[in-house]
Amino acid sequence: MDSAIVPIPRQRNTREENRQIKAGGSLETWSDNKRRQKDIEARWTMKHGKTHCGYKNRISVDRKHKVIRKYAVTSAEVHGSQVFE
Repeated sequence: MDSAIVPIPRQRNTREENRQIKAGGSLETWSDNKRRQKDIEARWTMKHGKTHCGYKNRISVDRKHKVIRKYAVTSAEVHGSQVFE
């Protein structure tokens, strides 16, 4: 299994906006243009002591036959053991 972080642009949200996003609340006060620019599904993770915001592409490879068996995209916070068996 291998994973690669796919970064997103910095969001620059206020603390209140971050609370609303984490709570899953509606962001109706945002204009349509602002909603199009924000990625509210991406999350933060640490790798080698550095923080990254985005998603992780994950693959599971059969080493013997050199074939990709499974592929998944998750938010960066999800641990690899939770994706594949």
